[in-house]
Amino acid sequence: MKEKIKLIYRILIVIVSAVALYLNFKLFGFKEGIIYFTNISNLICLIYFIVLIIMTITKKVKRNDTYYIFKGMVTMAITITMFIYNILLSSNDGMGAFKGHMLECNLVHLVVPLMVILDYIIFGEKGHLKKEYPIIWSSILILYQLFVIIYVLLGGTFMNGLTYPYFYMDIEKYGTIGVLFNLLVIYIFFVGYGTIVQIIDNKLGKKNKIIN
Repeated sequence: MKEKIKLIYRILIVIVSAVALYLNFKLFGFKEGIIYFTNISNLICLIYFIVLIIMTITKKVKRNDTYYIFKGMVTMAITITMFIYNILLSSNDGMGAFKGHMLECNLVHLVVPLMVILDYIIFGEKGHLKKEYPIIWSSILILYQLFVIIYVLLGGTFMNGLTYPYFYMDIEKYGTIGVLFNLLVIYIFFVGYGTIVQIIDNKLGKKNKIIN
């Protein structure tokens, strides 16, 4: 019964995620929207859960290191999207593009992230996360920053002709050192949060083994 509920819930995540991305790409356009970490993390979630559902139905899910690394990376990526939105962006002028479009905004920044987090809390297998996982998960932030650098060097721009996707990456305002500092703070927060999750996860895993 629990497996059926899990499958139905994950199908719901796919539906909500697909609707969220559709509305955002309809609002901003695919080419302009896909270069933002918010939509990238949501798209990764959509693809991950589609693949997971297919593998679950065909009974090909293998819970090994690769499984937990990818699941953790997906969950952490969408979680950092939610945190950055609530802590940094929601009170900043950079969210002006969503004025009058709070449904689109809340779906990708709050609803999908919360659904994915709840999937881990309710259905996630606890006690399998290794100490090095948070560092591996953080590679998604590094890859995105490399993408931004290469994209801008090749002449790419973001909304309104800006050379940065988020205000804390504004070199003209903060300078190179300031931007690097902002990115370092976010990276440390990401790894730190991931480490806390890993520690709690292992404790819950051990507790469940004792109970069982």
